[in-house]
Amino acid sequence: MKFIRLLTAAILAVLTAALTALPAMAEGFTFNWDRGDEIYDGGLITAETDSGGPHCKSLFMLNIDTDTVVYTLNPDDPLPMASMTKIMTYIIAYENIPNIENTEITVPQAVADDLEGSGSSLAGVQVGEKLTGYQLLNLLMIPSGNDAAVTLMKYVDSQYASGQLVPPDAPDPEDPGAGEEDGQAVTAAGDYVVPEGGMTDYTGISYFVQLMNEKAEELGCKNTHFTNPHGLHNENHYTSARDMGRITQYAMKLPYFMDIVGEQDYSKEPTNVDPDGTWVSNTNRMILPFEDDYGNAYWYSYANGIKTGSHDQAGYCLAASATTFGYTYIVIAMGNMEGYERGVHEEMLDCRTLFRWAFTSLGKKTIASQGDIMSSVKLEYAYQKDELLLAASENVSVMLPDSVEQSSIVVTVDKPESVQAPIRKGEVIGTATLSYANEVIATVPVVATESVSRSDLIAGWEQGRKLLSSPWFVAIMAAIGALVVVYLILVVFYRRKQKQLKRVKKFRDM
Repeated sequence: MKFIRLLTAAILAVLTAALTALPAMAEGFTFNWDRGDEIYDGGLITAETDSGGPHCKSLFMLNIDTDTVVYTLNPDDPLPMASMTKIMTYIIAYENIPNIENTEITVPQAVADDLEGSGSSLAGVQVGEKLTGYQLLNLLMIPSGNDAAVTLMKYVDSQYASGQLVPPDAPDPEDPGAGEEDGQAVTAAGDYVVPEGGMTDYTGISYFVQLMNEKAEELGCKNTHFTNPHGLHNENHYTSARDMGRITQYAMKLPYFMDIVGEQDYSKEPTNVDPDGTWVSNTNRMILPFEDDYGNAYWYSYANGIKTGSHDQAGYCLAASATTFGYTYIVIAMGNMEGYERGVHEEMLDCRTLFRWAFTSLGKKTIASQGDIMSSVKLEYAYQKDELLLAASENVSVMLPDSVEQSSIVVTVDKPESVQAPIRKGEVIGTATLSYANEVIATVPVVATESVSRSDLIAGWEQGRKLLSSPWFVAIMAAIGALVVVYLILVVFYRRKQKQLKRVKKFRDM
């Protein structure tokens, strides 16, 4: 017995190891990166160059119109995000600064202090300069100004500290004991020491950063944590390509965002400390129709934003979007380390290659139309009808490769074993799941195709039949039968006993 137990344990261990070693099923569609090898050999990059990649550690591509994930590579790996951080900074600033277009913000000394020695990407914001929130959003996103990011953070924190910005979950001021148990995670004020190389962790110090993490959680991010508003490296500052896709998708719906991130450059008007104004260029070369200093061209005619990011630990990163033929895609590219070392934006090449593939090879296909019969279900209590057809409740369209045939779509319907009349036409009975290449691509409710009335006579008969054949009824009848048998046995036994007693009495009387 001991030998058998040991053998069983060994077999289970081998099976577990084998299953663990199996590669995970890729999400999205298959893309052949090798097609770019003949065009891109590491030499001069032109507008026609495909990447021959991938060159990034992680990629996530989403069709915005249908919310379809079309390509992934390690999409849930937590990685440094660098200045892609500023997409969330934009969200928090816009949503927490009232009338941001006209609100005047004075750049505090703390901005220069916090960034001293950091080697930051700056927009030329100066201490004491008065800028509107809208100007700062432009300086945040176009030249990727860390100084603009810290200025926006400091302003929101000051509003919170002065009581002008009240959190929605703040305790009731008329209830002195409210909020004592949980409280806020930060005081949004106080002295702190700026480490050498700049401030990278405002956890417990900045209410703005707290809001960044709360927003990430609200958006469903699972592998994201912020410690600062600009993206300077910190071990606890990271995201995944999928999470950054969620954040980007949300930001794209906010006012001004797409207008700002799609601008090739920005001219800041003269201010109180900058009488000549400042001109800055966008760091996203996918929207710049000219070569870089090395003769490389990353421009893609359909690109319209969104945000770059880079530092030693993150390599080159990019959140990119492109629109044409009525479709919009976003690609999140993270961890282009080799290109970063050589100064070659291969993350932009990866994005451009994926965009070209999607726009030329994928299309919106209607895989189910309203009224299409998806399945049927057994029907009870109806006159001369024992089956009910189930149809799709709405049209379902998803992005699929142009080569995919309707016959390749697998439909699985989750439905009850039976339904009972009366049934109304359009009543939801179950859900149809549509899959392609072992990946779920859509779900749709299935509904009754007609109304069916209830037959009381059939219902009564069926209910009676079910009652008579039900396990409980059979058990009760069996119990009653057993009791009757026991009763009869006792009666027979009792009568025999009585006869014996009569015989004894008669013998005694003699």
